[in-house]
Amino acid sequence: MTINRTYGQHGDACRAANALDLVGGRWSLIVVRELVLGPKRFADLQEAVRGITPAVLTDRLRSLQQAGIVEQVVLPDLARTRAYAVTDWGRGLESVLRALGQWYSAGPDPATSGGMTPDAVILAMRTMAGPQPGDLPPIALRLYDGRRPDPPTRDYRLVTTGGMLVIEPGAPDSPAATVTADSTTWSDVLFGDLRLAQAEQADTVRISGDRAAVEQTISRYSP
Repeated sequence: MTINRTYGQHGDACRAANALDLVGGRWSLIVVRELVLGPKRFADLQEAVRGITPAVLTDRLRSLQQAGIVEQVVLPDLARTRAYAVTDWGRGLESVLRALGQWYSAGPDPATSGGMTPDAVILAMRTMAGPQPGDLPPIALRLYDGRRPDPPTRDYRLVTTGGMLVIEPGAPDSPAATVTADSTTWSDVLFGDLRLAQAEQADTVRISGDRAAVEQTISRYSP
C-alpha cells in the first residue's frame, strides 16, 4: 500500500505547498467551489461535481472536514436535512478560485468545454465583472443546470454599488428584471460567443422586466 507523505513531511515549510496538502487533491477545490455560496446535500454535491463517485466524494468531504475547511450542518427545513457547508476559513478559498480563473483566462488558450453549474457561473461572474460607471436596479437571476433531470432552480440577486457588481444567493425584493436561464447557456452568453437573442430564441434564457438592465449587466463581461 502506498502511503502519501505531505510536503511538510518531505521537509517543505512553504505555506503554499502545505495548503496544497489540504486542497490540492483531485476534486477538492471543486467540492469547495460548490459550497462557497451555501450548503448542499450530499446528493446535490454528487450531481454538481461532475464525474466524482460517491466513494471519492465521501473521502474528499472527510478530508476537508478534518482540515477544518468543510463542516456538516442541519438545514432549517422540516426534515432537518443534513448538508455540508464551508467554514469561515474555507470560504476564503473563493479568492484562490478567483485567482486561478483569472490566471487561466490570461493564458494562451482560455477556451474551455463542457458545462457550468449555477454556483460556478455566479463565482465566475463575481471574478470577471469589470467596473462601469453608474448603478443598475436589482436583477433576479434564476439558474438551473439543464444537464440534470428535473433540475432545481437556484436564486441569486444582482445589485450594483458604486459601479461594482455584487452577486449573492437569494432572491431580491422587487427586482427590475428577472432572468431565468440554463446555467451553461448563461455562461456562454456572458463569456462566450452566444448572443442573448439566440439564447432567448432557443428558450434557454428568458427575461421579464427591464431588458436594458440585463443587457447592461451582460456588457460588463464583454472583452
